[in-house]
Amino acid sequence: MPAGKFARSLVAACAALALLGAAHAQRVGHTPAPGENTTGLSQGLGEDSTKRLNDGIEALRAKNFLVAESAFEDVLRHNKTNPDANFMMGVTKMSMGKWEDAKTYLEIAVRKNPKGPDPKSRLAVTYIKLGDLDGAKKQRTELAKLDAACKGACRDAKWIADGIAMVDAAMPAKP
Repeated sequence: MPAGKFARSLVAACAALALLGAAHAQRVGHTPAPGENTTGLSQGLGEDSTKRLNDGIEALRAKNFLVAESAFEDVLRHNKTNPDANFMMGVTKMSMGKWEDAKTYLEIAVRKNPKGPDPKSRLAVTYIKLGDLDGAKKQRTELAKLDAACKGACRDAKWIADGIAMVDAAMPAKP
């Protein structure tokens, strides 16, 4: 693939990331309805960490990446393995162009939330950016498995489809 075409594909994928990141931030940061299952969002987090997680999400929505980074660092200082804090830190690091750092956080998010499509798609794009196409293909395969199990009818159907499309757009074309 010519370098210019790859660059355009990568820019398109990054734009999709920004839009999906904001959408995920809205989903993660929404106010739960009475009786709604909130497992994961503040699991293992105290009140202060939950507030800092929400502060980070708001900063990420506003594209204030330094503030988001600081907020997520505070949360992770108290709970290094929280999947949502790791995911959001990974998205923040991607937005800052800190791809190696993003990889570290997104790998934790995928390990802690193996059925979550968002961390898988972001990790795949990060792998592509870092030149690890095998790693990206593995995440794409995992997304395809989630898609097959979901059959377009599960809660995450749109996130799975959007994630697959994002990975496909970022993947360099075969020569």
